Amino acid sequence: MKQSHKETSNNKQDIPETEEKSPVETVEAECPPTAESAADNLATEEQAMNMTDLLNRLDEATLQAEKNKDLYLRTVADLDTYRRKVQREKQELAKFALQPLVEDLLPSVDHLEMAIQASKGADECKSLIVGVEMVCSQIKKTLANFGVEEISAEGKEFDPNFEDCVSHEPNESVAENIVIKVTRAGYKYNGRLLRPASVVVSSGKAKA
Repeated sequence: MKQSHKETSNNKQDIPETEEKSPVETVEAECPPTAESAADNLATEEQAMNMTDLLNRLDEATLQAEKNKDLYLRTVADLDTYRRKVQREKQELAKFALQPLVEDLLPSVDHLEMAIQASKGADECKSLIVGVEMVCSQIKKTLANFGVEEISAEGKEFDPNFEDCVSHEPNESVAENIVIKVTRAGYKYNGRLLRPASVVVSSGKAKA
């Protein structure tokens, strides 16, 4: 029995129509990527990975360079500080190189001065005393040429930084804390205290 024309039309509507593809899509679907295109893709990925690795290495190298520069600057600064310290020490050593010799000579100067003081008023050895005074003066002048300076204390206010007080004595004409007498001379060597002066200090007027 033949179907009617209407039923035939309905049956045609129920059959889904297939999408038509372009010739290029058809070729791509039927032909998978070739080995050459796959190699190109792989090369592109490797190049991207290599670039990332290079950038990371560059960052690490830059950081290390900054650390090395900082270390270099610190080392140069430390070396310069050490150089200046050594230079100061050399100058200090040269400046006070004769200190042991001067310290050994001072007792001899003391003995000459004591001999001069003890012989004052003795007419029989006046010429001898003049010679001793000349020798003592010459030694002091030589020491002064090498930076040795006698501390001038008598008649001045007592200075504990450069003087040792051996005793206090009342004095009607000298104010309190003024040096009355020097019992042993003190010396400085290039500004450094070599030996303090031994002095007698006034305690002012005697209390009633």
